[in-house]
Amino acid sequence: MISSIVSCRVLQRWADHVLHVEHNIWRALILYVAAGALQEALAALRETQQPYTAAMFVLACREIYTEITTNLENSDDESGSSSSNMSVNLPGLNPENQDVIAVGEYFGQYQRTLVHLCMDSQPYYD
Repeated sequence: MISSIVSCRVLQRWADHVLHVEHNIWRALILYVAAGALQEALAALRETQQPYTAAMFVLACREIYTEITTNLENSDDESGSSSSNMSVNLPGLNPENQDVIAVGEYFGQYQRTLVHLCMDSQPYYD
């Protein structure tokens, strides 16, 4: 267990280096996610002013987490054990976190703007 904690810290420090020294956001995101540092990945996206990508990142993480927990619940149901104590929130991307709230609000505003743009524009035909 200690070696996995050390590995996560090493990956996170490497991600910090890649982000701030090499300025490679995509490679840094891969390293943050591999380290389990989802909050840091979200912060990196916000820091590099990529709100749409940040919103998609949160949505993708939640979708994957939901799928994993559903699969675990189904396998627990088949084995007869109870999974009622399973966590509802994705660790690192708690809905009460200020970064997550800000990303959600921005994405909601983006969706409303997109709906208005689509409703106000003429249809495009080939």
